[in-house]
Amino acid sequence: MKKHTTTIIIFIFIAQILVSSAFLIEKSYGTPIEIDVGFGTAPVIDGVVDGATGEWDSAEKLEIELFPDLLNQSDGLPIELWVIQAEPNLYILARFDFDDHSSSEFDKEFLGILIADWDADLDFTDAKIVQFSNMSTNSYSYLDYYINDTGYYGDMNPDGDGAAKLEGNQITYEFSMPVENLEGGIEDVELDYGDTFNFKIIFGKSTDYPIGIIIANIISIDLQYPPGAPKLPIGELLMSISTIVIFSTIGAFFAYYIYRITRLKKEIERIRS
Repeated sequence: MKKHTTTIIIFIFIAQILVSSAFLIEKSYGTPIEIDVGFGTAPVIDGVVDGATGEWDSAEKLEIELFPDLLNQSDGLPIELWVIQAEPNLYILARFDFDDHSSSEFDKEFLGILIADWDADLDFTDAKIVQFSNMSTNSYSYLDYYINDTGYYGDMNPDGDGAAKLEGNQITYEFSMPVENLEGGIEDVELDYGDTFNFKIIFGKSTDYPIGIIIANIISIDLQYPPGAPKLPIGELLMSISTIVIFSTIGAFFAYYIYRITRLKKEIERIRS
């Protein structure tokens, strides 16, 4: 009886260690630029920043560069990057000046956002792209792809939205993508509150992906819970529940073990008497 109980307790202890370690594995990031982003008002996705309504005023704003080679970061294109959460979406804006917009070479340019799942580090499997077909007439399309190896395949049900507009030499790209979209399916990375996701900003001048990508950079965004929502991430919640269940089970076995020892001791005393 004692040997059997000890074996069960050791097994439960090992199980607890394994469960705990599963949630303590840290993700390894390469070059992502970390962005802290909070909640604000949802902007209109039309390629225009409306200063009268202040639609992007509460966005986290920073300047980054897009590079031909992320391992050798030189000859970069500076861009403004604005990020904001507004339930139930994540919004990203990229804006920059580019003299070559007057050239026919960039008549079919594009800007895209590739997304890696929270546990996939830099394995980008989802692509949101605003692709111009005629820059001079501001003709573009919003495209949603899933990526398999190096192949880009159009989603059966496009997710999110995107727009762009050129004014002088300055162009603005805007994107929205849903968070906790349970109907997104296997073609999209499902963005979740409380998790960190890597996004690759890509820019190119043709409709051929990924060959047409000429410059890029990577950002990392920790998606925040909406105001008033539970702050405990699902991983920590499962960890807490598993800890309570396992240690409660251990306690029950100890209580049963003590009960059996007490009964056995009384039985021995009864026999001796």
